[in-house]
Amino acid sequence: MELEYSDRNSKRSKLYIAVGVIIALIVGGIVFVALQASGLTAEPKVETRQVVVAARDIAGRKPIEEGDVIMRSVTVDPTNSTAFTRIDEVLGRVSGVAITTGQMLSPNLLASTTEGQAYSILEPGEKFDPSGPDLRAVSINVPDDRAVAGTLQPGQRVDLIVTMAINPEIGANPKASAGPAKVIPGPSTKVTLQKLDILARTGALYILRSDLATAEKVSELTAAGGQFTMVLRPEADDRTATTEGSTLDRLIDEFGFPVPLPPDFSKQQAAP
Repeated sequence: MELEYSDRNSKRSKLYIAVGVIIALIVGGIVFVALQASGLTAEPKVETRQVVVAARDIAGRKPIEEGDVIMRSVTVDPTNSTAFTRIDEVLGRVSGVAITTGQMLSPNLLASTTEGQAYSILEPGEKFDPSGPDLRAVSINVPDDRAVAGTLQPGQRVDLIVTMAINPEIGANPKASAGPAKVIPGPSTKVTLQKLDILARTGALYILRSDLATAEKVSELTAAGGQFTMVLRPEADDRTATTEGSTLDRLIDEFGFPVPLPPDFSKQQAAP
């Protein structure tokens, strides 16, 4: 027996579906209106602040100019709590480290604490420690040929070599010495001070970071006529080197330089 097809059930199913959709839309509308009325659908207000950021890459130890920085709005959070909020707060200050484009500027990135000052004795972000060393800035004059061809820059670390004119005969009693002299006047060269940071440079005039006792030694060596040579250290080398120094007699012995002697004219034959 064949069953006759009837579309009565199909129409009834479509009707149920349509009614369900209408009810769902009505319920959804009621829920949306209720949420809006309660304020739950409103976007939360985010607190922002204007901060100073780098408009371009800023090299370390460079005075900050107007074109180097811009203002930008950021969300307030602990990561930007110390950022500068006015451009005039950073203009003329010197960057202590390299600053990349878009990076927020804060006091720990700057070397100088005073506008127009090209250096700071304290490191970027370093605070004064009353129990620490008596840090000072001291200047010396070193011509380019004794300063790595004049290529040294602020932020680099150097050792200081000094050549002194030694004259042990000054003040000596000539009658008290008999026989050949044990020491003679001449130059003497030695590494004296190591691991000195260059804070600033103007031509052949260098400003170095040191403690007060070291500054005294530099002043005494300068007053005594010492000639300074600065040698550049590798960044990773924090060792203190030990050397013997150098004098002319040591160089003659080490390298076997021939020593000039007076000519012996007695060996010369008379011309015919």
